[in-house]
Amino acid sequence: MLAMFWINSCPIPVRGAGLSWPAGQLLPTFSTPAPLLDCIDVSSNNGAEIDLFASLEGIVNRTRPQIACVHIQEKEGKFTWLNLHKLPYSLINGYDAILKYRTNVTGLVVTDPKQPDTVNLATTMAGVNNELMCDPRLLATLTHAPYYLAITDDLRGRFANKTAVYRYLYTNYWPRCTHRIIAGISTNQHGQLRDYLVATKAATVWLASGKAEDAKLLRLFVSNMKPVDGVYMGWWPSEDDGMKWIAQYGIPVLASDFFCNATVFSGVEHQINIPEIPPPPPLENKVYVALILSDGDNVQYMQHGMMRGWADAARGTIPIGWTVSPLAVDFDPTMLDYYWSTATTNDCLVSGPSGAGYAHINVWNSTNLAIFTKVSAPYLQRSGLRVVTIWDKVNRSVARSYATNCPSLLGLTDESGTYSKVDLGLRTIKLTPAYTSKVDQMIAGITNAAAHWNGTAPLFIAAQSDVWHLGPAGLIQVARALDANKYKLVRPDQLFLLANQAASRH
Repeated sequence: MLAMFWINSCPIPVRGAGLSWPAGQLLPTFSTPAPLLDCIDVSSNNGAEIDLFASLEGIVNRTRPQIACVHIQEKEGKFTWLNLHKLPYSLINGYDAILKYRTNVTGLVVTDPKQPDTVNLATTMAGVNNELMCDPRLLATLTHAPYYLAITDDLRGRFANKTAVYRYLYTNYWPRCTHRIIAGISTNQHGQLRDYLVATKAATVWLASGKAEDAKLLRLFVSNMKPVDGVYMGWWPSEDDGMKWIAQYGIPVLASDFFCNATVFSGVEHQINIPEIPPPPPLENKVYVALILSDGDNVQYMQHGMMRGWADAARGTIPIGWTVSPLAVDFDPTMLDYYWSTATTNDCLVSGPSGAGYAHINVWNSTNLAIFTKVSAPYLQRSGLRVVTIWDKVNRSVARSYATNCPSLLGLTDESGTYSKVDLGLRTIKLTPAYTSKVDQMIAGITNAAAHWNGTAPLFIAAQSDVWHLGPAGLIQVARALDANKYKLVRPDQLFLLANQAASRH
């Protein structure tokens, strides 16, 4: 049984030996990493070798994290996160690592280049059978001295198409996989999240739910999963199709396909130190505006893109909300604490859509919605996130569910609705604009929302931008375009505190 201790009335798992996954915890806890990691720099390796070493990492790290793989494409710096996690490492050649950990593996599962989806089947089989993923081009090396690895499964010539691949996976391996994770990974994507999927024995697919045959296959897997007891990881061939399709099953999504070394970072025990909310400015008859940078339902963004944006010299100049994923408390708590601990008083972390995972809430049934908001509550509390982004309309049932089950929340930002009934105990502020990539559109969204303001009472506006095109410097341009006599910039949490204060006066 996984031991627990308590911080702020929330259970925090204590890392033990091996992978632990108690009920109510959406993602597993890995054990504490070894005192010195073996680090494989795969920058000069081809995709087949990267998958090979990722499968080794997953097999070994399931018991205890001992291997990390880094790549020069990690533009924040390939060793940056190992250093920030305070993980000592020594470089090792990937093939030398195979020799070192040879006894951990049973042999090779050989993929079929003529059927690319066998890469996903091999990822699944690597986890279940402790086999190394092997492109046929690597056989001449791995089956001879000094490795002498046996071919334990050969997928070449066995499947006529991807439907046959995934039906074989479902029939022969889904019963032996975890049913708390299913993953979507493109067949031409190498390494990255694959170590985690191998370690957790997760079924790995690449199926477009908008296509009838693919949806039929995907339904075989997901219909066996319990609502809000696990997560769809990786990503989709089509975001909109996938998010609406999986909503019927009550499975939240974690965009994570480009995340690196999750099997290492999930094992680093780290308390998240949440700073106090700075006091908001005095309430006046002004237009209060919170500017939000969005893509934080996405843990790979937190690891890569957000890290680069966080280094922007303009950060901290004006109040900005940054969306992050509450599931980082399981997946990589040190990463989440890094952002809180290096935040200025103008930086505010808020939850990306929709709490403990990304979900198109309007498509969820009421039973699953209630479960989801209850499960989200401790994640929001532990991560210190007081505002949740909803990329749907916040109707009465949605507002009531969050208000009832997430007592630490100050409010919701609403992509397409205007619901803000105070009697439900939770305020909603519409995003205007909801998601834009241009400075002029951001300015227009704010000024249009304030066009009918008469100055006799305060007005509250939340404006959200696409972080891939508008960073802190772009938002400073937005701020400079707003009349300081009329507009006042505040953090998202302060926006809701002020809105609630204004409401209490009436």
